[in-house]
Amino acid sequence: MKQYAKVLVVILVAALLTACGGKEGGESPKGTTGETKKENPVTANKTGIFELEGKISNINTISNTFTLTTNEGDVEVYVRAMSQIIENGERKPLSSINAGSYAKGTFRKFDGRDAVMEIVITSGK
Repeated sequence: MKQYAKVLVVILVAALLTACGGKEGGESPKGTTGETKKENPVTANKTGIFELEGKISNINTISNTFTLTTNEGDVEVYVRAMSQIIENGERKPLSSINAGSYAKGTFRKFDGRDAVMEIVITSGK
């Protein structure tokens, strides 16, 4: 009976690794058929660390995203666990940010998305 349990565990682990792409860090495999998201024209030519500023809207705490309306257009921004959101000198979670607030900060590409490194939130501009 123990032998069957070991075989079952090995098969389950192999199936889980296959389902998540089998890459370290939980990265999604490149070139998969589910990717239809186009790159944002505002940040398409930006590389490395870049700065953005604008008004926050469309806050989604399930997908950890919000829209930043800049002078060049709207940018959907991804908030990672390592992202720092600073408001009134304190680190805050995305859920405490209000739509309509003004934000300025640094961003970088992460897994094909525009991700927050650090932003500072103010009540308005």
